[in-house]
Amino acid sequence: MPPSAVASNDYVKPSLVASHDFTKSSLPRHSNNGSKRSRASSVNSPKVRLSIIEEDAASAPPMPARAHHRPFHRRWNLGDPPRRSFESPPPKYSVWDTTGPKGEKLAEMRNNKHIARRGGWRRICLILLILLTLIVGLAVGLTIGLRKKESNSQTSSQKPSESTESSSPFPAGSYTLTTYLSTVRTDCASRPTDWSCYPYHTYSQSPSEALANFTWVITSPSPSKFAISSTPNPWSVNFDSTPLTIIDENTEEERYHFETVLDKITIPSIGIQCYFNQTLLEGNLYTKKPRNYPSSSSSPAEPPSIPSSSNKEFQPWPYAIDIRQTVGGGQTIPQCFRMQDGGLGDRITAEVTPKGEEEICSCEYKNFG
Repeated sequence: MPPSAVASNDYVKPSLVASHDFTKSSLPRHSNNGSKRSRASSVNSPKVRLSIIEEDAASAPPMPARAHHRPFHRRWNLGDPPRRSFESPPPKYSVWDTTGPKGEKLAEMRNNKHIARRGGWRRICLILLILLTLIVGLAVGLTIGLRKKESNSQTSSQKPSESTESSSPFPAGSYTLTTYLSTVRTDCASRPTDWSCYPYHTYSQSPSEALANFTWVITSPSPSKFAISSTPNPWSVNFDSTPLTIIDENTEEERYHFETVLDKITIPSIGIQCYFNQTLLEGNLYTKKPRNYPSSSSSPAEPPSIPSSSNKEFQPWPYAIDIRQTVGGGQTIPQCFRMQDGGLGDRITAEVTPKGEEEICSCEYKNFG
Protein backbone atom coordinates (compact mmCIF):
# COMPACT_ATOMS: atom_id res chain seq x y z
CA MET A 1 0.00 0.00 0.00
CA PRO A 2 1.52 3.36 -0.91
CA PRO A 3 2.25 5.76 2.00
CA SER A 4 -0.33 8.26 0.80
CA ALA A 5 -3.12 5.77 1.52
CA VAL A 6 -2.19 5.37 5.25
CA ALA A 7 -3.39 7.82 7.93
CA SER A 8 -0.83 10.24 9.24
CA ASN A 9 -1.09 8.86 12.75
CA ASP A 10 -0.85 5.18 11.67
CA TYR A 11 2.28 3.39 10.37
CA VAL A 12 2.36 -0.24 9.34
CA LYS A 13 5.59 -2.21 9.13
CA PRO A 14 5.60 -4.34 5.98
CA SER A 15 7.47 -7.22 7.60
CA LEU A 16 4.86 -7.60 10.36
CA VAL A 17 1.99 -7.56 7.99
CA ALA A 18 3.57 -10.39 6.03
CA SER A 19 3.68 -12.64 9.12
CA HIS A 20 0.64 -11.80 11.35
CA ASP A 21 -2.83 -10.39 11.15
CA PHE A 22 -3.18 -7.45 13.49
CA THR A 23 -6.10 -5.27 14.33
CA LYS A 24 -5.94 -1.56 14.23
CA SER A 25 -5.96 -1.37 18.06
CA SER A 26 -2.82 -3.43 18.37
CA LEU A 27 -0.82 -1.36 15.94
CA PRO A 28 1.37 1.38 17.46
CA ARG A 29 -0.01 4.84 16.83
CA HIS A 30 1.70 8.18 16.60
CA SER A 31 -0.25 11.19 17.72
CA ASN A 32 0.24 14.74 18.71
CA ASN A 33 0.05 13.87 22.45
CA GLY A 34 3.75 13.19 22.60
CA SER A 35 6.15 10.32 22.42
CA LYS A 36 5.21 8.86 25.85
CA ARG A 37 1.95 7.42 24.66
CA SER A 38 3.61 5.94 21.63
CA ARG A 39 6.28 4.24 23.68
CA ALA A 40 3.73 2.89 26.09
CA SER A 41 1.72 1.49 23.32
CA SER A 42 4.71 -0.23 21.84
CA VAL A 43 5.85 -1.61 25.21
CA ASN A 44 2.47 -3.02 26.04
CA SER A 45 2.09 -4.66 22.58
CA PRO A 46 3.16 -8.31 22.32
CA LYS A 47 6.59 -9.15 20.82
CA VAL A 48 6.54 -9.96 17.11
CA ARG A 49 8.84 -12.60 15.51
CA LEU A 50 9.57 -12.69 11.81
CA SER A 51 8.83 -15.90 10.04
CA ILE A 52 11.69 -17.98 8.56
CA ILE A 53 11.93 -18.06 4.78
CA GLU A 54 12.82 -21.56 3.81
CA GLU A 55 14.99 -22.19 0.75
CA ASP A 56 15.71 -25.46 -0.96
CA ALA A 57 19.49 -25.50 -1.06
CA ALA A 58 19.66 -29.04 -2.41
CA SER A 59 19.41 -28.13 -6.13
CA ALA A 60 18.80 -25.07 -8.25
CA PRO A 61 15.76 -25.00 -10.49
CA PRO A 62 16.52 -26.19 -14.05
CA MET A 63 17.47 -23.63 -16.64
CA PRO A 64 14.73 -23.42 -19.24
CA ALA A 65 15.82 -24.19 -22.79
CA ARG A 66 16.26 -21.34 -25.21
CA ALA A 67 13.34 -20.87 -27.52
CA HIS A 68 13.90 -21.71 -31.18
CA HIS A 69 11.90 -18.71 -32.33
CA ARG A 70 14.25 -16.17 -30.83
CA PRO A 71 15.24 -13.26 -33.05
CA PHE A 72 18.22 -13.86 -35.30
CA HIS A 73 20.40 -11.20 -33.65
CA ARG A 74 19.81 -12.71 -30.17
CA ARG A 75 20.44 -16.26 -31.34
CA TRP A 76 23.96 -15.39 -32.63
CA ASN A 77 24.78 -12.71 -30.02
CA LEU A 78 24.97 -10.00 -32.65
CA GLY A 79 23.49 -7.34 -30.38
CA ASP A 80 20.27 -5.43 -30.67
CA PRO A 81 19.34 -3.98 -34.02
CA PRO A 82 19.50 -0.20 -34.27
CA ARG A 83 16.37 1.60 -33.13
CA ARG A 84 14.78 3.89 -35.67
CA SER A 85 11.97 6.35 -35.34
CA PHE A 86 8.89 5.91 -37.45
CA GLU A 87 8.90 9.62 -38.11
CA SER A 88 12.05 9.43 -40.27
CA PRO A 89 12.76 6.90 -43.02
CA PRO A 90 15.44 4.24 -42.36
CA PRO A 91 18.90 4.72 -43.89
CA LYS A 92 19.73 3.17 -47.21
CA TYR A 93 20.44 -0.54 -46.80
CA SER A 94 23.26 -2.35 -48.52
CA VAL A 95 24.66 -5.81 -48.07
CA TRP A 96 28.15 -4.34 -48.15
CA ASP A 97 27.41 -1.59 -45.63
CA THR A 98 29.48 -2.64 -42.59
CA THR A 99 29.91 0.80 -41.02
CA GLY A 100 29.21 0.95 -37.28
CA PRO A 101 27.27 3.69 -35.43
CA LYS A 102 30.46 5.66 -34.84
CA GLY A 103 31.79 5.22 -38.36
CA GLU A 104 34.04 2.23 -37.70
CA LYS A 105 34.23 -0.61 -40.22
CA LEU A 106 33.02 -4.16 -39.41
CA ALA A 107 32.23 -3.12 -35.86
CA GLU A 108 29.61 -5.78 -35.20
CA MET A 109 31.81 -8.58 -36.50
CA ARG A 110 34.88 -7.32 -34.69
CA ASN A 111 33.03 -7.21 -31.36
CA ASN A 112 31.17 -10.46 -31.94
CA LYS A 113 31.74 -12.91 -29.09
CA HIS A 114 31.50 -15.93 -31.37
CA ILE A 115 34.30 -14.64 -33.60
CA ALA A 116 36.44 -13.65 -30.63
CA ARG A 117 35.97 -17.07 -29.08
CA ARG A 118 37.03 -18.82 -32.31
CA GLY A 119 40.36 -17.02 -32.58
CA GLY A 120 39.43 -13.60 -33.86
CA TRP A 121 40.40 -11.92 -37.07
CA ARG A 122 43.79 -13.59 -37.26
CA ARG A 123 42.24 -17.01 -37.55
CA ILE A 124 39.71 -15.84 -40.13
CA CYS A 125 42.48 -14.26 -42.24
CA LEU A 126 44.53 -17.46 -41.96
CA ILE A 127 41.59 -19.58 -43.17
CA LEU A 128 40.99 -17.22 -46.08
CA LEU A 129 44.68 -17.35 -47.00
CA ILE A 130 44.65 -21.17 -46.94
CA LEU A 131 41.54 -21.29 -49.12
CA LEU A 132 43.07 -18.84 -51.60
CA THR A 133 46.27 -20.92 -51.73
CA LEU A 134 44.29 -24.12 -52.39
CA ILE A 135 42.32 -22.47 -55.20
CA VAL A 136 45.48 -21.14 -56.87
CA GLY A 137 47.23 -24.51 -56.50
CA LEU A 138 44.26 -26.36 -57.95
CA ALA A 139 44.10 -24.02 -60.94
CA VAL A 140 47.83 -24.38 -61.63
CA GLY A 141 47.68 -28.17 -61.24
CA LEU A 142 44.76 -28.51 -63.64
CA THR A 143 46.49 -26.32 -66.21
CA ILE A 144 49.73 -28.33 -66.09
CA GLY A 145 47.84 -31.65 -66.11
CA LEU A 146 45.80 -30.71 -69.16
CA ARG A 147 48.93 -29.61 -71.02
CA LYS A 148 50.71 -32.89 -70.23
CA LYS A 149 47.66 -34.90 -71.27
CA GLU A 150 47.47 -33.04 -74.58
CA SER A 151 51.19 -33.54 -75.17
CA ASN A 152 50.99 -37.27 -74.39
CA SER A 153 48.00 -37.71 -76.69
CA GLN A 154 49.83 -36.03 -79.54
CA THR A 155 52.91 -38.20 -78.98
CA SER A 156 50.88 -41.41 -78.85
CA SER A 157 48.95 -40.47 -81.99
CA GLN A 158 52.16 -39.77 -83.88
CA LYS A 159 53.86 -43.03 -82.88
CA PRO A 160 51.18 -45.64 -82.12
CA SER A 161 53.29 -48.62 -83.13
CA GLU A 162 56.14 -47.69 -80.78
CA SER A 163 53.85 -47.33 -77.77
CA THR A 164 52.19 -50.64 -78.61
CA GLU A 165 55.49 -52.44 -78.91
CA SER A 166 56.96 -51.01 -75.70
CA SER A 167 53.98 -52.11 -73.63
CA SER A 168 53.48 -55.56 -75.21
CA PRO A 169 55.21 -58.85 -74.36
CA PHE A 170 57.10 -61.17 -76.71
CA PRO A 171 56.80 -61.62 -79.66
CA ALA A 172 55.85 -57.96 -80.21
CA GLY A 173 58.73 -55.98 -81.70
CA SER A 174 60.69 -55.20 -84.84
CA TYR A 175 62.74 -58.11 -86.22
CA THR A 176 65.17 -59.03 -88.93
CA LEU A 177 64.44 -62.58 -90.08
CA THR A 178 67.64 -64.00 -91.54
CA THR A 179 66.98 -66.98 -93.81
CA TYR A 180 68.36 -68.69 -96.88
CA LEU A 181 66.57 -69.63 -100.11
CA SER A 182 66.07 -73.35 -99.78
CA THR A 183 63.92 -74.48 -102.73
CA VAL A 184 62.51 -72.99 -105.97
CA ARG A 185 59.75 -74.55 -108.14
CA THR A 186 58.59 -73.13 -111.50
CA ASP A 187 55.97 -75.67 -112.61
CA CYS A 188 53.09 -73.15 -112.86
CA ALA A 189 54.73 -71.18 -115.73
CA SER A 190 55.30 -72.38 -119.28
CA ARG A 191 58.45 -70.26 -119.32
CA PRO A 192 60.44 -71.13 -116.16
CA THR A 193 62.24 -67.81 -116.19
CA ASP A 194 58.98 -65.95 -115.58
CA TRP A 195 58.97 -67.15 -111.92
CA SER A 196 61.89 -66.08 -109.75
CA CYS A 197 62.80 -65.99 -106.07
CA TYR A 198 64.99 -63.47 -104.29
CA PRO A 199 68.05 -63.63 -103.92
CA TYR A 200 68.06 -65.81 -107.06
CA HIS A 201 70.52 -68.36 -105.62
CA THR A 202 69.62 -71.42 -103.57
CA TYR A 203 71.57 -72.72 -100.61
CA SER A 204 72.77 -75.68 -102.67
CA GLN A 205 74.19 -73.29 -105.28
CA SER A 206 75.89 -70.90 -102.81
CA PRO A 207 75.24 -70.83 -99.02
CA SER A 208 76.49 -67.25 -98.74
CA GLU A 209 74.62 -65.88 -101.77
CA ALA A 210 71.40 -67.62 -100.70
CA LEU A 211 71.01 -65.34 -97.64
CA ALA A 212 67.70 -63.41 -97.56
CA ASN A 213 66.71 -60.93 -94.84
CA PHE A 214 63.10 -59.98 -94.13
CA THR A 215 62.44 -56.96 -91.86
CA TRP A 216 59.03 -57.36 -90.34
CA VAL A 217 57.17 -55.77 -87.42
CA ILE A 218 54.97 -57.62 -84.91
CA THR A 219 52.39 -55.62 -82.97
CA SER A 220 49.81 -56.44 -80.31
CA PRO A 221 46.46 -54.81 -81.18
CA SER A 222 44.84 -56.35 -78.07
CA PRO A 223 45.96 -58.48 -75.11
CA SER A 224 47.26 -61.91 -76.21
CA LYS A 225 46.65 -60.98 -79.87
CA PHE A 226 49.49 -60.34 -82.33
CA ALA A 227 49.75 -59.21 -85.96
CA ILE A 228 52.66 -59.02 -88.39
CA SER A 229 53.43 -56.45 -91.12
CA SER A 230 56.16 -56.11 -93.73
CA THR A 231 58.38 -53.10 -94.37
CA PRO A 232 59.30 -51.69 -97.82
CA ASN A 233 61.45 -54.18 -99.73
CA PRO A 234 62.74 -54.60 -103.31
CA TRP A 235 61.15 -57.99 -104.01
CA SER A 236 57.46 -56.98 -103.64
CA VAL A 237 56.55 -58.99 -100.56
CA ASN A 238 54.15 -56.48 -99.01
CA PHE A 239 51.41 -57.14 -96.44
CA ASP A 240 49.96 -55.35 -93.44
CA SER A 241 48.52 -56.36 -90.04
CA THR A 242 48.18 -60.07 -90.77
CA PRO A 243 47.03 -62.00 -87.66
CA LEU A 244 49.40 -64.45 -85.96
CA THR A 245 48.03 -67.74 -84.64
CA ILE A 246 49.90 -69.88 -82.14
CA ILE A 247 50.20 -73.60 -83.02
CA ASP A 248 51.39 -76.58 -80.94
CA GLU A 249 51.50 -74.44 -77.83
CA ASN A 250 53.75 -75.60 -74.96
CA THR A 251 55.63 -78.05 -77.17
CA GLU A 252 59.02 -77.97 -78.87
CA GLU A 253 57.24 -77.16 -82.14
CA GLU A 254 55.38 -74.15 -80.73
CA ARG A 255 55.19 -71.43 -83.39
CA TYR A 256 53.26 -68.40 -84.60
CA HIS A 257 51.70 -69.00 -88.00
CA PHE A 258 50.42 -66.44 -90.51
CA GLU A 259 49.23 -66.51 -94.12
CA THR A 260 48.02 -63.89 -96.58
CA VAL A 261 47.42 -63.48 -100.33
CA LEU A 262 49.35 -60.96 -102.41
CA ASP A 263 50.26 -60.19 -106.02
CA LYS A 264 53.84 -61.23 -106.74
CA ILE A 265 55.74 -59.27 -109.38
CA THR A 266 58.77 -60.66 -111.23
CA ILE A 267 61.09 -59.19 -113.85
CA PRO A 268 62.37 -62.11 -115.94
CA SER A 269 64.28 -59.83 -118.33
CA ILE A 270 64.76 -56.18 -119.18
CA GLY A 271 61.57 -54.57 -120.41
CA ILE A 272 59.29 -57.42 -119.25
CA GLN A 273 57.21 -57.59 -116.08
CA CYS A 274 55.08 -60.55 -114.96
CA TYR A 275 52.26 -60.74 -112.41
CA PHE A 276 51.44 -63.84 -110.38
CA ASN A 277 48.20 -62.79 -108.77
CA GLN A 278 46.76 -64.55 -105.73
CA THR A 279 50.13 -65.80 -104.50
CA LEU A 280 49.88 -67.34 -101.04
CA LEU A 281 52.46 -66.14 -98.51
CA GLU A 282 52.69 -68.12 -95.28
CA GLY A 283 55.24 -68.35 -92.51
CA ASN A 284 56.05 -69.96 -89.17
CA LEU A 285 57.97 -68.20 -86.42
CA TYR A 286 59.08 -70.79 -83.87
CA THR A 287 59.42 -69.84 -80.21
CA LYS A 288 61.58 -72.77 -78.99
CA LYS A 289 63.06 -74.53 -82.00
CA PRO A 290 66.72 -73.43 -82.45
CA ARG A 291 68.15 -71.98 -85.64
CA ASN A 292 71.50 -72.92 -87.22
CA TYR A 293 71.79 -70.39 -90.04
CA PRO A 294 73.93 -68.36 -90.42
CA SER A 295 76.67 -70.59 -89.06
CA SER A 296 77.84 -67.91 -86.62
CA SER A 297 74.55 -67.96 -84.72
CA SER A 298 74.22 -69.36 -81.20
CA SER A 299 74.29 -73.08 -80.67
CA PRO A 300 71.07 -74.98 -79.98
CA ALA A 301 72.14 -75.64 -76.37
CA GLU A 302 72.28 -71.90 -75.67
CA PRO A 303 69.48 -70.16 -77.54
CA PRO A 304 69.84 -66.39 -77.91
CA SER A 305 68.03 -64.13 -75.49
CA ILE A 306 64.68 -62.71 -76.50
CA PRO A 307 65.13 -59.10 -77.67
CA SER A 308 63.31 -56.32 -75.87
CA SER A 309 60.27 -54.99 -77.68
CA SER A 310 61.02 -51.47 -76.39
CA ASN A 311 64.09 -51.29 -78.64
CA LYS A 312 63.24 -49.34 -81.81
CA GLU A 313 65.97 -51.06 -83.87
CA PHE A 314 65.36 -54.31 -85.71
CA GLN A 315 66.50 -57.27 -83.64
CA PRO A 316 67.29 -60.75 -85.02
CA TRP A 317 64.57 -63.33 -84.51
CA PRO A 318 66.11 -65.71 -81.94
CA TYR A 319 64.57 -68.98 -83.15
CA ALA A 320 63.81 -71.02 -86.27
CA ILE A 321 61.83 -69.61 -89.22
CA ASP A 322 60.28 -71.00 -92.39
CA ILE A 323 58.59 -68.86 -95.07
CA ARG A 324 56.93 -69.99 -98.33
CA GLN A 325 55.38 -68.36 -101.40
CA THR A 326 53.17 -70.61 -103.56
CA VAL A 327 50.81 -70.17 -106.52
CA GLY A 328 49.04 -72.64 -108.84
CA GLY A 329 48.72 -72.42 -112.63
CA GLY A 330 45.73 -70.98 -114.46
CA GLN A 331 44.53 -69.01 -117.48
CA THR A 332 45.88 -65.77 -116.04
CA ILE A 333 48.99 -67.22 -114.38
CA PRO A 334 51.18 -65.48 -115.18
CA GLN A 335 50.32 -62.23 -116.92
CA CYS A 336 53.43 -60.75 -118.56
CA PHE A 337 53.64 -57.30 -120.20
CA ARG A 338 56.18 -55.33 -122.12
CA MET A 339 57.19 -52.08 -120.46
CA GLN A 340 56.52 -48.99 -122.55
CA ASP A 341 57.33 -45.40 -121.53
CA GLY A 342 57.60 -46.41 -117.90
CA GLY A 343 54.24 -48.19 -117.89
CA LEU A 344 52.65 -51.43 -118.99
CA GLY A 345 52.39 -52.04 -122.71
CA ASP A 346 51.10 -55.03 -124.66
CA ARG A 347 50.55 -58.36 -122.96
CA ILE A 348 52.86 -61.16 -124.02
CA THR A 349 50.96 -64.21 -125.22
CA ALA A 350 53.55 -65.92 -127.44
CA GLU A 351 55.11 -69.02 -125.94
CA VAL A 352 52.76 -68.72 -122.93
CA THR A 353 50.71 -71.83 -122.28
CA PRO A 354 48.41 -71.95 -119.28
CA LYS A 355 49.14 -74.69 -116.73
CA GLY A 356 46.76 -76.50 -114.41
CA GLU A 357 46.10 -75.42 -110.85
CA GLU A 358 47.95 -78.47 -109.55
CA GLU A 359 51.14 -77.16 -111.12
CA ILE A 360 52.88 -75.16 -108.41
CA CYS A 361 55.42 -72.37 -108.37
CA SER A 362 57.06 -71.75 -105.00
CA CYS A 363 59.89 -70.10 -103.05
CA GLU A 364 60.89 -71.62 -99.71
CA TYR A 365 63.05 -69.93 -97.06
CA LYS A 366 64.28 -71.13 -93.68
CA ASN A 367 67.16 -70.75 -91.19
CA PHE A 368 67.54 -74.32 -89.99
CA GLY A 369 68.24 -77.64 -91.69
